[in-house]
Amino acid sequence: MRIVTLMENTAVSPELSNSHGLSFYIETKNHKILFDMGPDGTFLENAQKLGVDVSKVDLAILSHGHYDHGGGLKAFLDANSTALVHMQKKAFGEFYAHDLDGVNRYIGLPQEWKDETRLVFHAGDYKLDAGLQVFAGVTGRECYSPANDLLYVSMNGRHIPDLFMHEQNLLIKEGDKMVLVAGCAHNGIVNILKKADAYAPRGIDYVISGMHLMDAYPEKEKRQMLCRNVAERLRQRSSRYYTCHCTSLEGYEMLRGEMGEQIRYLSAGSVLEI
Repeated sequence: MRIVTLMENTAVSPELSNSHGLSFYIETKNHKILFDMGPDGTFLENAQKLGVDVSKVDLAILSHGHYDHGGGLKAFLDANSTALVHMQKKAFGEFYAHDLDGVNRYIGLPQEWKDETRLVFHAGDYKLDAGLQVFAGVTGRECYSPANDLLYVSMNGRHIPDLFMHEQNLLIKEGDKMVLVAGCAHNGIVNILKKADAYAPRGIDYVISGMHLMDAYPEKEKRQMLCRNVAERLRQRSSRYYTCHCTSLEGYEMLRGEMGEQIRYLSAGSVLEI
């Protein structure tokens, strides 16, 4: 399995673009998968520079309905004429961030895109084939990031807290390896892993995910404590972790201080061979 980071907040080289967002190209024995599309079509430029032919992707998955993961959706559909894009049916909700400066900022996807014919909407868990399982509806709030408290969805003209029912996660089984790929892990990576266990009774070898630890608290001491608690639970597993994006570089350094070589960071241009 080969996983190429097409877009992320940082890049391994100045020749590659970087922006607040995420996109992975995942090549398995049976599939060429696009997982998220970044905030716009710039991930396509990186793909070309990295030798990834997006037109050959045979299926795509949108982790959740925020612009930094799905803003490049239309660009992907224009660049690829065949692949279906799988998402939760709530992915086109009207999502907002209530910024600390008082601005309510729209962070959802353009509503006119939901009529694109190659979008496939799901409600909850579904299996794509013997090696690909997608799951959603994660419950539990262990090590839940308070950064989520700024995120809302508009319903009947009112903004209510987002419970992230539009979030989904991908489990890939190839050979004797099990890989979990998530986007922002708004529902909490600890809780996501607990649900993943039902589909991976022999354990998960690799976890690739943002962990939504960026600006979780104004106070550094509280951010450190949250990262310490997350790291303590992640260390209980033998998994290897690769994080990125909304974890933040500070969050990553805090996690790495607790986890050492068990966790690494992925930037645009990173290539992971499994």
